Amino acid sequence: MAELAVDRLCVSLGGRQVVRDASWRLRAGELVALLGANGAGKTTVLRAVLGLTPRAAGEVRVGKDDPVRMSPCARARSIAYLPQVRPLAWPVRVRDVVALGRFAYGATPDRLGAADEEALARAVRACDLERFVERPCTTLSGGELARVHVARALAADAPFLLADEPTAALDPLHQHQVMQLLRAGADAGRGVLVVMHDAALAARIADRLLWMADGRIVADGSPEATLTPARLAEVYGVDAVVRRIERDWLISVTGAAAGIADRQ
Repeated sequence: MAELAVDRLCVSLGGRQVVRDASWRLRAGELVALLGANGAGKTTVLRAVLGLTPRAAGEVRVGKDDPVRMSPCARARSIAYLPQVRPLAWPVRVRDVVALGRFAYGATPDRLGAADEEALARAVRACDLERFVERPCTTLSGGELARVHVARALAADAPFLLADEPTAALDPLHQHQVMQLLRAGADAGRGVLVVMHDAALAARIADRLLWMADGRIVADGSPEATLTPARLAEVYGVDAVVRRIERDWLISVTGAAAGIADRQ
């Protein structure tokens, strides 16, 4: 199972087409960042790939199978999903939350087999959570809790992982930590697609950047090829200066792009 393929995906909501002819590939071992303004259709694309939002047209394949036609367990074993909203209202132990990643294999937090325990231990170790495993999640900081959710997704041992804004509301240090965890997941052989807003951080860590505007994929390529002032104007409506210093990218926004301010 080396590729997640999306071809000409269309989604309509409330009588309005919100995703139009979106096509892209996610391959094993790569991290791809999906970038776009609020309302561009990024979350809808992820949900439509998984079958959580109905598709109006298009095809999705994980290997030879469409996730919509898979059983819920088979789909979860193929694609781990880290949604944008991840509420935890009860003081559940960190260990038990991470163990939820094994639910698709028939395991529950209090009934883990040997393979489940091994997967849980690997995920906890990868996310540096050993000292937190018995702590209630309600006692953790935002950055620590973000690592717990990434560990839950990694524990599923799925070949693909879709993460929707996993760095939202985190400070710069914890944003980098979470992205490095996802980078490590890709380096270990997973295909990882992550929805982001920080284009500079995405360019530093991702292999490829997917850019969305008005429901369409308008660019797909390396950071060097696609992170340009013209792209930022097209996607975000800003005038910006882009510079690269070794591995780091610096984006300085200077104002609204031509034509944007006039429409507001």
